[in-house]
Amino acid sequence: MIEESIQTAGRVLAEYRLDCPPAEAEHLARRIALEQTVELPEAQVTDPAIRAQVAGRVEEVICSDGFCTARISYNPELCARQLSQLLILLFGNVSIYRGVKLTDFRLPAELLAAFPGPAFGLAGLRELTGVRGRPLLATAIKPRGLSLEQMTAMAAAFARGGGDIIKDDQNLADDLTAFKARVAACQQAVREANLRADGHCLYFPHISAPAGQLEDYFCYVQGLGIRGVLLCPLVFGLDAICALARRHGLAIMAHPALAGGFLGTETLGIDHGLLLGTLFRMAGADISIFPSFGGRFSFSHAECGRIRDCLREPLGEIRPALPAPAGGMQLENLPDLCRFYGADSVFLIGGALQAAGQDLESSTRLFRARLDEHFINTRHVPS
Repeated sequence: MIEESIQTAGRVLAEYRLDCPPAEAEHLARRIALEQTVELPEAQVTDPAIRAQVAGRVEEVICSDGFCTARISYNPELCARQLSQLLILLFGNVSIYRGVKLTDFRLPAELLAAFPGPAFGLAGLRELTGVRGRPLLATAIKPRGLSLEQMTAMAAAFARGGGDIIKDDQNLADDLTAFKARVAACQQAVREANLRADGHCLYFPHISAPAGQLEDYFCYVQGLGIRGVLLCPLVFGLDAICALARRHGLAIMAHPALAGGFLGTETLGIDHGLLLGTLFRMAGADISIFPSFGGRFSFSHAECGRIRDCLREPLGEIRPALPAPAGGMQLENLPDLCRFYGADSVFLIGGALQAAGQDLESSTRLFRARLDEHFINTRHVPS
């Protein structure tokens, strides 16, 4: 978090890591401030009103440990209370610069209030699932190529085994007719399994459709009584996700597809927690999926911890969201994951459930039992 001691009088405050010699840091910071607002060299910004009201303002530049940090403030009116324009203001053109990384930002309360965030959030998802005191257990219907009968069997087995959320894999995509058949069958399988096991497992279908057909997909899902969906915010666009979250009131599980291109490296891109935590949460994600340390991807402990914290920390009136570590989580490292992520998480376990040497229902029971060993679990019946 940016220190509260930096007073910016209701302005947007952004923090950038600069990979440059200390002697060049002030100049680079001024270039960023102008590039992000007036897109002109400083010598050509001669109108006093534009310099005062439009141009970005360098608040602080600090150099240490081999890199520099620049904090630059912007007039909040420049983003017109739009999430897409906020992203342009914070990192639009300078995302193309070499050696500049967006590491944090702070918004004035009036601007932050324009973004309602998750429809359910942590408390709402616990209410939907009836789970208290432990992480939610989730899995995915995969691999692609399964028959409809195999998909529904998988969904039912996971629900009977005590799982909490079963989602489509993000690779599942159909035209509307096939989507309706698949989603209705999977939802019915989960509903029947819940009745049999006295459970409250949720099914989240993946919606991927041409923009002009999105409403048809969402309306169909709502008509089936489904409470949430899987979406890829960086494919759709964060502002589109924000609008869908507001309009439909469904829980959104956000998948990080394309995130690698935005996260960049230590000296380029957007901070992991800022993108998959703060921005996804502002856009309306109730759950943010990301690859955990120790799996088949390369996120570090620090990067995963930053995502976790950004999803939960106070952010105006925006509800806390749930981190969903994934990407090769194994039964043997479950104790470490429980300690690191805590109870207010979603553990998305895919291949490990299918490779546990048992049928899916039994392996789900095993993972649930191990979770229950680490957390006090009190279940209540959702209203």
